[in-house]
Amino acid sequence: MNNLKTQFLGFMNTPSLFKELNGLNQIELDINEIKDFDFTQLNITSKLTLGSRIERFFEFYIQQSKNYDLIKNNIQIINNKQTLGELDFLLYDKKAKKYLHVEHVYKFYLYDDSFPNEIDRYIGPNKNDTFVKKLAKLKNKQLPLLYKNETQEYLEGIDINSFEQKICFKGNIYVPIDLLGKDIPIINNSCVRGFYISSKEFIKQKHFREFEYFLPPRDDWVSDCNTNEIWTTFDEVIDEIDLLLNRQKSPLIWLKNIKENKTQSFFVTWR
Repeated sequence: MNNLKTQFLGFMNTPSLFKELNGLNQIELDINEIKDFDFTQLNITSKLTLGSRIERFFEFYIQQSKNYDLIKNNIQIINNKQTLGELDFLLYDKKAKKYLHVEHVYKFYLYDDSFPNEIDRYIGPNKNDTFVKKLAKLKNKQLPLLYKNETQEYLEGIDINSFEQKICFKGNIYVPIDLLGKDIPIINNSCVRGFYISSKEFIKQKHFREFEYFLPPRDDWVSDCNTNEIWTTFDEVIDEIDLLLNRQKSPLIWLKNIKENKTQSFFVTWR
């Protein structure tokens, strides 16, 4: 229960990756509402991917919020036994008095400044996901799905044209160590959560042996590393890191600088 609440608060405290980009506008979540939430209703017992788990946190927020009503979520649009896609959330905004179609996205990206085009520089930790691909999917597939003729029968008589489309796109950006503290274009710089480093450099640089570490399970990636109480030495964590690197996984790691009593989140990359 407490772990779920910590993860939920990590989700809520993650900034929106941008305010507006290429015609995509963010839904506003009011973090001040949380003090009145009934966290006994936050219950996730099934094994979910991290993305699905965080989507459930968004659903919980909408259900507890005084600003929104949840109409439907995870609506699969099927025609002639063929799935055309899925609408994430249909909401009613009680303040604005309008219907919303919201697509939900939560990402971790490494910023690679070796790419000439700025927008191409945001890449998933395992190199199989990019910001550009996600934007294209939102613009060309997920958002247009609302306006397909086959979708109307799933909307309970609500006119498609009465919906405004928004996204909830929160993100965590990790930059090379030499770019920590420097502004990067396009995205909200509050999303810069730490750095990334290659496995070779991590092992080679001796000062990393002075710190303590924790390798959070994937469900806890969304949590604030300041909430952790269990720390191990470099020698104890390096074997766990090697196991993931050998599987071509780039692990997220929490670091504690004991002398300065500071924590830091970072990725070690497998290539």
